[in-house]
Amino acid sequence: MSERPIGFRRAALHLGGLWALAFAQPLFELLGRNAQFFIARGSTAGDILALAFGYALVPPLACAALVWALGRVRPAAGWAAQLVLVGLIVAGMLLPPAGDALGGSAAAVPVALLLGAGAALLYARTEVVRTFVTVLSPAPLVVLLLFLVLSPVHELVLPGGGTGSVAGPARSSTPIVHVVLDELPESTLADASGTIDAGLFPNLARLARGATWYRNATTVDDLTTEAVPAQLTGMQPREGSLPTTRDHPRSLFTLFERSHDVTVIEPITDLCPERLCSEARPGTIDRLESLESDLEVVVRHMLLPEDLRQGLPAIDRVWEGFEAGGASPDVLRGGSNLKHDVIQRLKHDDATAGFQRAIAALDHPGARPPLLFVHSTLPHGPWRFLPDGRRYAIEGKEFPGLEDRGWTGPQWQVDQSFQRHVLQVQYTDRLVGGLLDKLRAIGLYDRAVIVVTADHGVAFRSGQPRRPVNRTNVGEIAPVPFLVKWPGQRDGKVAEGAVRTIDVLPTIAKAAGVRLPWRADGIPADERRVDPAAAIDVSHAGKPVVTERLDSILAKRRGRERVEAALLRDGVYSLGPDPQLVGRPAVAAAATSGPRTTLDGDYRRVDGRSGELPAFVSGEVDGLPANAELAVAVNGRVEATTRAYRKGGRMVFAAMVRPSALRDGPNAVTVLEVLPGARLRTLGGQVRRRS
Repeated sequence: MSERPIGFRRAALHLGGLWALAFAQPLFELLGRNAQFFIARGSTAGDILALAFGYALVPPLACAALVWALGRVRPAAGWAAQLVLVGLIVAGMLLPPAGDALGGSAAAVPVALLLGAGAALLYARTEVVRTFVTVLSPAPLVVLLLFLVLSPVHELVLPGGGTGSVAGPARSSTPIVHVVLDELPESTLADASGTIDAGLFPNLARLARGATWYRNATTVDDLTTEAVPAQLTGMQPREGSLPTTRDHPRSLFTLFERSHDVTVIEPITDLCPERLCSEARPGTIDRLESLESDLEVVVRHMLLPEDLRQGLPAIDRVWEGFEAGGASPDVLRGGSNLKHDVIQRLKHDDATAGFQRAIAALDHPGARPPLLFVHSTLPHGPWRFLPDGRRYAIEGKEFPGLEDRGWTGPQWQVDQSFQRHVLQVQYTDRLVGGLLDKLRAIGLYDRAVIVVTADHGVAFRSGQPRRPVNRTNVGEIAPVPFLVKWPGQRDGKVAEGAVRTIDVLPTIAKAAGVRLPWRADGIPADERRVDPAAAIDVSHAGKPVVTERLDSILAKRRGRERVEAALLRDGVYSLGPDPQLVGRPAVAAAATSGPRTTLDGDYRRVDGRSGELPAFVSGEVDGLPANAELAVAVNGRVEATTRAYRKGGRMVFAAMVRPSALRDGPNAVTVLEVLPGARLRTLGGQVRRRS
């Protein structure tokens, strides 16, 4: 090692090459396979370029500047900084394989640091090693080329085709309403008799009473970014395509742009041409800060061993940006909502505001009939809404029992998530009802074609993935609601045709009296034959993964409907191990000095008008075993029953209580142990975790 100061150029080339291999290449490879990540966030070409050049070049250049500055003061200090940085970068490169070799243990960190120190020592003492690192210096440019030019991201960065021009009708008098709900299996809506549960979902049930319910409809893909374009274009998903106008130039929007006033709420995909749907984006700084925050979580997932990823939000519940491709299973499976989900992308495109925008558009009619397209991000998780639209806080893990590889907790824990899903579907039903009421109020309902469907379903089965689709969960993922109110239709009917979601656009075109000017894969729903033996293909990211007879899929769906009917037979809030206790006075044995509980929320100052209600009661319990049965009482009455479960080194619990059980002001919330014979025992030492 020379005593001469290390120059900025040399430090930058060496650190840049190592940084590109250790950090930039893995991240860009993952993002390159999942360009939907940027589409769902509304990232511009400038955002992507800023990310690419900033992440690949700025850190090594900043580090090189530090090395150069220290070397100017004292050459040994500059070399020491260079060696430390080389060692840390190499340690970061070796941490993922070390974590794999040690079974995800945090012990991989000191091992990787030790190996990095060894690499730095070789770098300091061996000219051959320094020469090899010099050879790596073009790596940042190679990595940038692969990401920006040769990966699917190039379609978002480089100008291209996809103008969306198509010869649609010049005139049409049929109002069009197309609502896509996100992650809603048909089985959720059905009661024990197989009809839409009017008690839980009155607005969808009311729509069905005057519409055609295509009861056997199935999705063509289990990812939003493929399933929504399939509905908008009538075309089967293609592997490798992106949900953009460039890859889907012909759509519902371009077909009717000359004849209709178009209003589009499209928070996840980007099929509406800019000439029709110029959207107001957050400022550049806000977008880049949000992108940086999300990517920080991604990088930590890629680098850290499993033990140190505990508590990190997982990265596949951001509307499928990371569910496809061949990256590490720990990165691609599991769940989360980086920050506040894609809903943070544009506040005016969140679920509630999206419906409000659609309704507001109807208040300003133009000379042409309206075309409303609403893709709601509900009832997709995280489940956080009560039926009346108020939210509830979630302390800790948003999806108890859901780990990297799917539902791993006991089935009762998965059933609790299903309960929260149902509550969120009830709120979604309310939003749909508001839009339908507006159509009736302004006199458009009768002559409109109205389609309400979902992009795909979701599974609630322990030991199975929540998604993607497989042969076990296909009965929950593939069947989706498909309701069509044809123009002039007043009487409801149930149709048994083998309808697919690619039939949405052909159905709308037929209802509006329009012939599609391109050859679609779908056909009008009323032209589908009743064919129980039809082979149903369900793809993942455009690649078929399950092919099964329709009657087999429907049998699995009916089996799930029976399970759900049993779960909800005593009401949504009675789901738990002891539903017979719900509603009874909380008469219990005296508190003991044994087991203790700690509540997460503060129930001294409940404000029902605040928009948030602590109806999700959670906390810790000490002194009881896993699966111990518990009752949650509010103001002297049992409102829920649940079980204790282990989370890390703690025993915790969670339960939903009826919103009406909580009153404004102070509330007495207690947790009791359920003893044999349905006897209750108050647990001692109940305190609040935070005020």
